[in-house]
Amino acid sequence: MTAATGSKVRNNLVVRDDGDRLPNYLVKEIKDLIRQNNRPVSSSIPFDEMRFAVLDLETTGFYHHLGDEIISIGAVIIEGGQIQTDRTFHELVDPHCRVPDEVQQLTGIQPEMLAGCRSFFEVMQPLLRFIDQSVIVGHNVAFDLGFINPKLKKYCHTKIDNHTLDTITLAQFLGIRSRGFSLDDLLVFYGIESVGRHTALGDALMTAEVFMRLISELKSHSIHTLLGLEIALKYHARFGVKFF
Repeated sequence: MTAATGSKVRNNLVVRDDGDRLPNYLVKEIKDLIRQNNRPVSSSIPFDEMRFAVLDLETTGFYHHLGDEIISIGAVIIEGGQIQTDRTFHELVDPHCRVPDEVQQLTGIQPEMLAGCRSFFEVMQPLLRFIDQSVIVGHNVAFDLGFINPKLKKYCHTKIDNHTLDTITLAQFLGIRSRGFSLDDLLVFYGIESVGRHTALGDALMTAEVFMRLISELKSHSIHTLLGLEIALKYHARFGVKFF
């Protein structure tokens, strides 16, 4: 079977199109974890009682469909209405490809730092356990899951389907009067110190700080649950209704 026709089983291994081999047991474990994580979360639970996992990636470029790969994953838990700085996730990921010079300069991640690191699929297991059934938060979270889910769908026939919240969408919905809606713009607007910028964990922690400010503003407008937020976002998108 050629690469064009996809993967096949050989000697109890799933042969991936890129030439790597993914053990069947690993596929099963990833699918089991995702099945457990994808259980629906009640939309009526107050934000302060919810568990959020704030996620960020560093990558070799912007376009996963053109071969760009993940080189670092960072995440932090928000629970009980507080950022749990002692509950973080940070892994360098061997991309099995060249890291552009500009990415090395931006992130500080050098090729020698990635040598011997775990691969994407090896990192997925601990990441999925860390995320669990949390609502996943990100600054342009579609970008992050846009790197993760295509690989999961291609090689494991599954995807992360936790509820997600995007800090850009929330800031725009709230009408935040910042210069723009980049992470740097929102950090300046909220007076949050930029520490560890362009590192996966650093950006996850700062995104968590921004998210807490946005949640506080939502609550000040009597939006305390995912259900309330979903209704407000739906009417705002459909009818241009402003609630405040």
